[in-house]
Amino acid sequence: MTGAMTAGEPAPAGPAPGKDRIEALDALRGFALFGILLANLPYWAGLPFASPEELKALAGRIDLQAFSAFFNFVLDGKFYTLFSLLFGLGFALQLDRLERRGADGLRIFRRRMAALLLIGCLHIFLIWDGDILTLYAALGFALPLFRRTSDRALLVWALAFLFGVPVAGVALCAAAGIEPGAPLFALASAITAAQGIDNAKIAPIAFVGHGGWHEFVVWQSTGWAYNYGERLDNWRIAKVLGTMLLGMLAGRYLLRGQLLENRRLLWIVLVGGLVIGVPANLAYAHLPPHSQASWSSLIGTAPQGLAYGAAFLLAWPHARAVLGLLSPVGRMALTNYLTQSVVGDLIFYGIGLGMMGRIEILFVYAIALVLYAGQILLSRWWLARRRQGPMEALWRRMTYGAPSGEGAPLAA
Repeated sequence: MTGAMTAGEPAPAGPAPGKDRIEALDALRGFALFGILLANLPYWAGLPFASPEELKALAGRIDLQAFSAFFNFVLDGKFYTLFSLLFGLGFALQLDRLERRGADGLRIFRRRMAALLLIGCLHIFLIWDGDILTLYAALGFALPLFRRTSDRALLVWALAFLFGVPVAGVALCAAAGIEPGAPLFALASAITAAQGIDNAKIAPIAFVGHGGWHEFVVWQSTGWAYNYGERLDNWRIAKVLGTMLLGMLAGRYLLRGQLLENRRLLWIVLVGGLVIGVPANLAYAHLPPHSQASWSSLIGTAPQGLAYGAAFLLAWPHARAVLGLLSPVGRMALTNYLTQSVVGDLIFYGIGLGMMGRIEILFVYAIALVLYAGQILLSRWWLARRRQGPMEALWRRMTYGAPSGEGAPLAA
């Protein structure tokens, strides 16, 4: 930005300048993105829908039961919790910055969510059916409803959506024999049938992992329905909204200088999250599916994910030189998230190398380390030459009509 402003003149409505950025949150976002990559990889590798023979190839030299326990305990849902929290925190920061500049913060935020929804729809239909952007954008439209609530009321709403609604919903649906996602699963089957394919006879790894463009298009045409059907079944939509509301509350604390500086609060979140999350997730990791494990996941996932975030921020002052390496990835979160999807398709799907079901899980995670290391290097290189990532620049152009400043990333 060039030129001077006279006293009392409102700053232009645009993205936040680079000096307003908080490096610790960028690094935390980069950390969350790494965890999301690790959580998504088993899907690309074909683990959830592998046959017994294919499971042997995927297992290689490890015990898949032990891997499943590790995945459920350490990864499943924890890093989406962090990402959702940062999204809500970002809403509080964006609205405050815009309104302090005299801009119509809500109108700009809604344009921003509309643009993200469009990007998410293109992603979920054309690239990867595991997309999270559409859900974030849709729930983002609900966040302004809570912006005038008190801190106490916001905490109550957050806990209600995070725990109360999912637990009550699971109990009521079980008592009534209702499967919330069933209509979407039926719709997906109807879509494949309309394309002349018997869904019951599809071997997923052979179909999308080793098929061509036709199979990929068929897969993408139904994947969104399975995606949201599962989110209805596991009540993730309510949990994500609850976590975003917690993020809004965290954003208020941040604006008052009571978050990153408040180590007592961070220790409370860390210890409390582990006390609740570790026993519940140990149960989730070791109990059979569709037993208490589902209840354990409802109770334990978010607290343990929040504990991860608190531990990261507590470590930040002492390990900034190392943890700061993740900041560029977090600043380009949208670009890096979408890049992970494209690379995953090209490695594992039949439209690329077709490695789904052919690489044992240890090597799959080795690929993840190489990919993420590459994203660290490329993000540093790009941001040394540009103010923002390519997709971030596009998103801001869609929001503001013209590129301006550096702005806030995907989740802040």
